Amino acid sequence: MMGMRILHLSKGYAEVELPASENNLNALGNVHGGVIFALCDAAAGTAAASYGRVGVTLNSNIHYLRPGKGNQSLFAKTREIKVGRTTAVFEVFVTSSDGTEVADATFTMFYIGPMEELL
Repeated sequence: MMGMRILHLSKGYAEVELPASENNLNALGNVHGGVIFALCDAAAGTAAASYGRVGVTLNSNIHYLRPGKGNQSLFAKTREIKVGRTTAVFEVFVTSSDGTEVADATFTMFYIGPMEELL
């Protein structure tokens, strides 16, 4: 619905783009905070899935650093902190198309099982 797309995926790493869209803006003309959070959640979940397991968000924390401008795409990149037997932790960094830092977040993912059994 938001038009996100995976740009790069490797073990423990995902890069996801949220294209600029009027559908994602708040009343001030900036990207809605909930949309930025959804972008981070999608990036962390994608990075977690790179291990062939489905992870659901167990805990998260986000810092909104600057507004996402309505006319610029946003990019979320992950950094793996730890991947274990049942949980994984990822940092997510969000920048706009001009390189401005918009948000950073930490996600703890809980693995619920192998992809082939759940999908």
